[in-house]
Amino acid sequence: MGKKKSKTSSQETSHSVTTPNNPSWVDDAAGSLNSSIQKYGQTDPYSRVAPLSDLERQAASGASQLGGGGDPDAVGGTNWFSNLMQAPAPSVSSASLLDNLGAYMNPYRDQVTNAAMADFDADAGRTRATQDLALAGQGAFGGSGAALTRSLTESELARARNSQLSKLNSDMFNAGATLSGQDADRRQQASAANAQLAQQNAQWRGQLALDRQAGDRANVATQAALGQQLRGADQVYRDAPTTALSKQIEMFSGLPLQLFHGQTSDSNGTSNSTQTTSGTTLGDIAGLLSGAGSLMSGAGAIGVHVK
Repeated sequence: MGKKKSKTSSQETSHSVTTPNNPSWVDDAAGSLNSSIQKYGQTDPYSRVAPLSDLERQAASGASQLGGGGDPDAVGGTNWFSNLMQAPAPSVSSASLLDNLGAYMNPYRDQVTNAAMADFDADAGRTRATQDLALAGQGAFGGSGAALTRSLTESELARARNSQLSKLNSDMFNAGATLSGQDADRRQQASAANAQLAQQNAQWRGQLALDRQAGDRANVATQAALGQQLRGADQVYRDAPTTALSKQIEMFSGLPLQLFHGQTSDSNGTSNSTQTTSGTTLGDIAGLLSGAGSLMSGAGAIGVHVK
């Protein structure tokens, strides 16, 4: 028999499928959640965003009116502030007693002086008559002494008359000047008071404008804050379905589902094998055995015994 040599090659192909096996309530819950998620994904995302509330819109409109956005001529407006800042500072006007002094003089000056002078002249006439009477009694009525006496008397009467007239005019002037001075002092005090009041009024108006603007800003801030709260409540309302779905998914995910899971495995495949032998084969061995049998039969025929 010759030397034997064999070679074997084998090829196998297999396919295994493992299918989860869950209770129906697990599959139903998972399917329902999946359907809800798909429906949520199909909705308009902008519909889930809460719009600006009415108060926020009102606050935005009010904010646009602050500063230079509103009426520039209104209290607190740009023009109003500009006029306030550019207005001249209030000043005090001086007043003199000479201003319109004639208006304070006695309107009855002529009547007063004429009446006073008439009384004086009457007294002067009586003085002259008395003097003439005295001179006549002394017998010196037509002499030089009488003339001198009369001259002295007339001179004194004239001086007295002028003095009285001057005093009357002076008294009337002083009275008028006093009245004019008092009125000038009152005018100057009124001017100073008006200047002070004008300055205070400008300060008060400026502070009023600032307070008004501060109040407007506070109102805008309050409206904006309340509007944000309302929009937040609206946003919570719009997010309620998503929040509920998230809670359901969270609760479902928290269940010990692995305790309820099962699985079914299916496996199938094919196997191929090939064997190759070199040297004496079984057929060769069978042929040899057949030939040996024939030889043994022939030896028996010629008397040969083979052990």
